[in-house]
Amino acid sequence: MASSTKRQFVEKSTSSSSSDRETSPSSGSAFANSQTEIPECTSKWNENHLGVLQIVAVQSRAYPPKEILSCVIDETIERRVLRIKEHLTKYMPFGLQSIDFDDFYSVSHERCKSILYNPQKLQRSHCFKIEPLPDFAEEAWRESFRVHGEEFCKHLIYMTWQKERGQTISEYMFQQLFQHFASMFGLHAIAVPCLQPQTLTVGGVFVSSTPDLVFYDLPNCDGVDSKIFAICEVKRKSGPNILEPSPPKTRKYDLEKKRQIAHLDSEVIGQHGGELLVHYASKSSKQPGLLGFIIQGTNVTFTQFSCNEMDYEVIKRGDPSFPEGTGPVIKFSKPYNILKADERVHLIEPFLKLGFLQSAL
Repeated sequence: MASSTKRQFVEKSTSSSSSDRETSPSSGSAFANSQTEIPECTSKWNENHLGVLQIVAVQSRAYPPKEILSCVIDETIERRVLRIKEHLTKYMPFGLQSIDFDDFYSVSHERCKSILYNPQKLQRSHCFKIEPLPDFAEEAWRESFRVHGEEFCKHLIYMTWQKERGQTISEYMFQQLFQHFASMFGLHAIAVPCLQPQTLTVGGVFVSSTPDLVFYDLPNCDGVDSKIFAICEVKRKSGPNILEPSPPKTRKYDLEKKRQIAHLDSEVIGQHGGELLVHYASKSSKQPGLLGFIIQGTNVTFTQFSCNEMDYEVIKRGDPSFPEGTGPVIKFSKPYNILKADERVHLIEPFLKLGFLQSAL
C-alpha cells in the first residue's frame, strides 16, 4: 500500500522518560558515523533507519490504548464517552454481537451474510441500531453508528465472498474495513489517492511520506497549515517476518527484557515510524504527540510518537546525539482484532474519545 501515501489535550510531557526508552548511545553523531543511508521514501525504511536517527521504538512493553492516549480532555467529552460506552456495552446491537470471529480467513461467507440478510432475524435496519439512551440524547450519534455499522458489515460480507471465490484480499480492502469500523465511532479518515505526500529534510536527505490513511483535525485546518490527528499504515498480513533484520547497531538492547511487541517486524516499525516523523510537525494541537494506527489484516495497533521541538530540530539537522534516557520515542499497544468481541470491547472507549475529539473545535 501507499506507505510510500472548550479544553483540548493537555500535554503531560513532550519528552520521553527514561523508563519508556531503550538504552541508546550517549555521545557521537549516529547519523554522521553510520553506514546506513536514509532512504528518500519512508516506504523503504526499516527499524535500522530509526536507530540511525536515535528514535527508539519501545518493544519491551505493550502500552494499553488508554496510556497511549495519556491526555486530559474536556470533562464534558469524558462524561459523554463513558456514558455511551456503558450504554453500548450493556445494549450491544445484534449485528455487532454477531461479528465474533478469531480470524478473517476462518469466517464463513454464509454466516457473515446472515447477519444482515436473514429474513428470519431482525430487520436489516435494526441490526446495528442502538437502544435509546435514558434521556433520549445522542440520536444523531446513534443513527451514524447504525449507518456505518451496516457499511462495516456489508464490506465484511463482500470480502468473505471474494475470499471464497479464491480472489486475493488486498490491503486496500482491509483499509476500507477499518475505515468503516472507525467511522462507527465518529473517527473519519482521508485515504490515498486523495492524499498528497508530505516531506521533511533529514540531514540533507529530502524524505517523502504518504500514509495509507490520514485522520485530519478538520475543524482546525486552514489555508496554510494542515493539522493531523492521526496517521495509519495498513498491511495485509499479521505478524512479523521471520526473516526480519537484526536490531539497529546504533543502540544497545537489554537482552533480558522480554520483547512484547513481537507482532511488528522491522519494516513495519521503520515505515510507520518514518511516517510519524515526517508528519510530526503537522500534528494537531489537541495532543502532545502524534497518534497512529498500524493495521495488519483486521488487527489494530495504537502508536504514539513523542518528541520535543529541540530534539526534532536536531534530527532534521542529521546529527542526533541524545543522552541515555532522553530523545524521541515511539510507543505501541498490543494488537486488537476488530472482528473478535472480547478484543473489540477494549477499542470502544478509545475510539469514542478519538471520534469526539477529532470533531471538537
